[in-house]
Amino acid sequence: MEWYEQWFGEEYLLVYEHRNLDEARREVAAIRDVVGLTGGELLLDLCCGTGRHDFPLAALGCRVIGLDYSDHLLKQAMGQREVSDRYPVYVRADARKQIFADDSFDVILNLFTSFGYFNDDENRDMLLMMGRILKPDGKFYIDYLNPPVILDGLVEKSERELNGIHISEQRRFEPETSRLEKDITLSRQGKTQHFHESVHLYSEDEMVEMLLSAGLSVENTLGSIDGERYSQSSPRMILHGRKRPTQL
Repeated sequence: MEWYEQWFGEEYLLVYEHRNLDEARREVAAIRDVVGLTGGELLLDLCCGTGRHDFPLAALGCRVIGLDYSDHLLKQAMGQREVSDRYPVYVRADARKQIFADDSFDVILNLFTSFGYFNDDENRDMLLMMGRILKPDGKFYIDYLNPPVILDGLVEKSERELNGIHISEQRRFEPETSRLEKDITLSRQGKTQHFHESVHLYSEDEMVEMLLSAGLSVENTLGSIDGERYSQSSPRMILHGRKRPTQL
């Protein structure tokens, strides 16, 4: 079983419990300005997790569809919906597989480092899928980590206590595979659980090349959700742009 099939459950939410709705509202406001959301767009939140961005997006008038592979995270997302809510709508699916028709979406968002989980070919497949299901001139926004900052500040081991749980995290970079590997150990009441994360670290040039190969043009690379210009020292690498028109 792959690491991402095991990890994104209750324990994941414990480790990343600091992510909240107030933060999501602020991020959605920034995304609205960068992408130019006006309301009414059919928008895919690709790898949506618990859907914390989806309700602020729906409040803007976007017709939001959230897609994720984790049953547990999707149940959390759906539990926030009111009976009267038309959107967000949630779908369980593999982000590498195309389940929507070509030219379906006005906007695709991929947030909080939800890219780079798979091998190189499969990561490219995910971008190709995005390119196919975006409408001509449709917009994308990918919020990814910034490899130079991650590697420069890599903390090999950290430990903390949270709600009676001891959380130990060990991190390493594997140059041969260009992957950041993290081992997570949770200990509580004499019980120990082990989980893993693995993300391919792509440079800006590599990301731009892959997006171009998927029929997507990068209009700008930002260094933070607040829109600062990207540099090697930026906290994030955020790429946004459009689907290129088909050449006849």
